[in-house]
Amino acid sequence: MKYIIIATITLLCLFSYSQEKDFKDWKEHEIKNYNNLKRLAKYLNNKEKNEISKDTLFEKYIYFDYVLNDTLIARKERRLQSFDTLFSFFRKPIDSLGINNIDAKPIRFYKEDKIYESFTKELKEIEHDVFVYYKKDKPNTPIKCLLFERETNKLLAWILINQGGYRYFLTFNLL
Repeated sequence: MKYIIIATITLLCLFSYSQEKDFKDWKEHEIKNYNNLKRLAKYLNNKEKNEISKDTLFEKYIYFDYVLNDTLIARKERRLQSFDTLFSFFRKPIDSLGINNIDAKPIRFYKEDKIYESFTKELKEIEHDVFVYYKKDKPNTPIKCLLFERETNKLLAWILINQGGYRYFLTFNLL
């Protein structure tokens, strides 16, 4: 019995160390964003479009409150219809690369990469809520950016547009 207790404590210490190591130099809200993103990816993994509940997406993972609370019904319906098309841009890497082959971390870890350029100019004020995702076998090569809502740690936008030298995230309040 003594050996079982010692083994359990040892395993718990190793697990705690590995968790701490994974999030070394991460801020508390970044860990919350990451955990929510991982839960979302796991929820979507190997599901067909008709198996995914928008209610679940909006309740747990994606910040859509301002659309759902819109008093103009026509605008609300138009945004809900647009969601499916735009959400496919988020699902594509999960479906094509596989959930076990991609990961994400805060953009501040990529200050030396070209992807960070935008965040020293017009997007500087939201930098603290932006993640990049990458293929695990190429962690120094970011693929794209994700924007999180600060209060809820839900995903807010996953499309970064470069138009006329200005960059901005496409969110549903633009539709």
